[in-house]
Amino acid sequence: MGKSQLKQLKERLKTNGFTGQTNDKRKQQKRAQVATRADKDQLLQSIRDEFNPFEIKTTRQKHGDILGRKVQGAVGKPGLSKQIGEENRRKTLKKELERKHKVGAVIDRRFGETDPTMALEDKMLERFTRERQARSSRSSALFNLEDDDMYGADTLTHLGHSLSLDQDDFDADVQLSDHDDNSKLKRKTPVTDGTDDESDIESPERKKSKNEVMKEIIAKSKIYKHERQKAKEEDLEAIEKLDGEINSLQSLLFQASGSERPDSAPTEAERDAEYDAHVREMAFDRRAKPSDRTKTEEEVAEENARMLKELEEQRLRRMRGEISDEEEDGTKSRRAPEADDLSDDFVSDDAAEFGFGKGLDELDEESEIASEELESPYTDGLDEDISSNDERPSSNARFSSVPETMSENKSRSTKVEVDTRLAFAYNCPTSYNELQALFAGHNLEDQIVIIKRILTLHHPSLNKENKGKLMKFGPILVEHVLTLCDEPLQLNNDSFDALIQEIHGLAKAYPESMAAAFREQLANVRGRLQAAIVGGSDQPTDYPLSSDMFLFVLIGVIFSTSDHFHLVVTPAMLLMGQHLSQFPVKTVGDLAAASLLVQLFSKYQTLSRRYVPEAVNHINLSILSCIQRKTIPEGFPLPLTLTKLAIDGDNNSISPRNLQLSDIMCDTPVTSLSTPAEVQLALSIIKSDLDTLKSFSSLWKGKDAYKEIFTPSIELLEILEDELHKSPSRATAFGPISVAIKETGDLLRKLVQMQTLDRKPLALQQHKPIPIPTYAPKFEVDYSVDKKSYDPNIQRQEISKLKAQVKKERKGALRELRKDNAFIARERLTEKRKKDKEYHEMLARLERSVASQD
Repeated sequence: MGKSQLKQLKERLKTNGFTGQTNDKRKQQKRAQVATRADKDQLLQSIRDEFNPFEIKTTRQKHGDILGRKVQGAVGKPGLSKQIGEENRRKTLKKELERKHKVGAVIDRRFGETDPTMALEDKMLERFTRERQARSSRSSALFNLEDDDMYGADTLTHLGHSLSLDQDDFDADVQLSDHDDNSKLKRKTPVTDGTDDESDIESPERKKSKNEVMKEIIAKSKIYKHERQKAKEEDLEAIEKLDGEINSLQSLLFQASGSERPDSAPTEAERDAEYDAHVREMAFDRRAKPSDRTKTEEEVAEENARMLKELEEQRLRRMRGEISDEEEDGTKSRRAPEADDLSDDFVSDDAAEFGFGKGLDELDEESEIASEELESPYTDGLDEDISSNDERPSSNARFSSVPETMSENKSRSTKVEVDTRLAFAYNCPTSYNELQALFAGHNLEDQIVIIKRILTLHHPSLNKENKGKLMKFGPILVEHVLTLCDEPLQLNNDSFDALIQEIHGLAKAYPESMAAAFREQLANVRGRLQAAIVGGSDQPTDYPLSSDMFLFVLIGVIFSTSDHFHLVVTPAMLLMGQHLSQFPVKTVGDLAAASLLVQLFSKYQTLSRRYVPEAVNHINLSILSCIQRKTIPEGFPLPLTLTKLAIDGDNNSISPRNLQLSDIMCDTPVTSLSTPAEVQLALSIIKSDLDTLKSFSSLWKGKDAYKEIFTPSIELLEILEDELHKSPSRATAFGPISVAIKETGDLLRKLVQMQTLDRKPLALQQHKPIPIPTYAPKFEVDYSVDKKSYDPNIQRQEISKLKAQVKKERKGALRELRKDNAFIARERLTEKRKKDKEYHEMLARLERSVASQD
């Protein structure tokens, strides 16, 4: 069992000769010899450190002791370091805290006051000696006649100037103004007489004082100011002289010729007559009117609604026979012009005379112009592009529309007839039956007027309930438009375009309700399509209708077809694809409906350019129906039953036309085309499919699968071209479209060939195999553990060393700042406790004194 620390300490002290017997010679020889007292103190301190391990902190090395290397800071005494730092802060930081917020200090500059080693008697003696020496030197120099500097020490002065006799003259070179007094005259340097030698004359002038320099600057500034004032006065005199001679100069300048006299100017009477003529001309000019501010949408809607209500009240009054004195025969009598009305800006109001109200004609003209901007893509075979939502007319136009009136070039009796047949105020219908009752007996033009008046009177800004009414009114209008499409009427008129414009505005204002209405209509179309597909050719169905095709057209006009997913457009495209892939083609009308859907697909994909396989397959089937050959290219998808088009005879006199919605109603079977109109329709369908195929080619020419998409179409077109080339009867039958067949085939073959050239087949790597990199170990000949960097760049090595040094100093500074803050906090806490203790002691003392007085 080891010895205790007390026994070890006693043994160590005894071994070093600090304890035990001191007269034993043998033991003294064995003990360590200690020469001086300092060595004894050092030995005792080492013993203390050895037996107090808490005062020593050792940092454990990562790799241990390497070759006896001594790491700086491996062993330290944190307690001692902390004590030294605390003492240093008490000497410096504590004194700064004590002097903080204190102004003024007495610094003792007496001899020996800052030297603590001198005795008080030595300090007093040295001070006394220096004082006696200073007094004796001043008293001896005061009465010394040989001293040249006596006037330098004690010189008589008056008003800050010396009274010596050698400085009585003034400087004659400095020019002073009259306002300067003699007290500010600058004295010159002492004047020398002729007896002085040359060295005294050329000696440099003495250094001027600050007061003298400032006086010289002020004097020069006054001189310059006086010169500037004098130059300005001279300029003014010259200007006045020129002004006096200007009349004679003007008479010479404005003289037209040498013979004309200067006094030939117009007389005063002629000038007055000319002025009066100008005044009379200005009197007949139209006065300028301030322009009205631009009204907001809510203000325009409120004004239009108020006009319609006033007009409706006047109409009802006329119907009841309640005619006022100012009205006669249903019209307001024109007031005779009065004297005040004959001003320059008087304009008679003809519109109010017929009951239309102020500003209705102008607003109607704006609405008509806005309606003309909406294109009609559902006419003439859908040749026009379906615009995107950004290019469609704004929905703000529908709320600013007002009751439709006739233009100014129409007769006055027609306006009266329109006003007598139509009311100005209508309730918003809540069902399709109410709308039908409202439209009973009115043509399409009157229906548009009624719709505009309903939208004007039920603007959302007029009443909070109008928004809900218009949300129900939009789906009713959609149903009404589809009902009109099923009726035999012409769709390419302006009134029908205006109706589509109003539906488009409602769709932008209330997208959710309008989307639900269109989805409901699509569900109805899908139900009829499913029934037609399941029933086949045995059961006749009412699909497709004109309204079904027009519904797809209307969706492309109103909604965005370029979105990745849309609540209305995506179901519509799925339904169109189902029709092209599953609906059986039995009649020419079915073939025309499919061609119209293919055209719609090309318009839908104008921006997104997505691949639609159903559209391309239908075009290929259309081309295949024109081929009589029984051999079909391998791998081509075929329906269960393929019907050939019966196009025969000489058709060179027939020219293809654009497809229309009414063509889908043709119920002639594709196998029995007899009349020229039926043959023309069949050729027009094939021509339309070829044009759509070229449109798809331009849309998808940037796709990687372009060759695979159009290769089947090229093969079919080659077979058809070969058949037309070999059979004269087939050439005469397809004569009107033979050129289109050849052009389409050449275009597709050219584009496929170009893309084939750009393709490169996959190939293995042709380069040598890349070996695995191997690295030789880095070996330093003069390696040292203490060396931080072996960078060969000396400049970069120095920069790295400076960065490391800055980082180290920064960390040390932060550490010292934290310690200083902790010291300041402790000192403040100590001072606060001291003050609190003194305060409580004072209170206790006062309490004791009060208690003793009682």
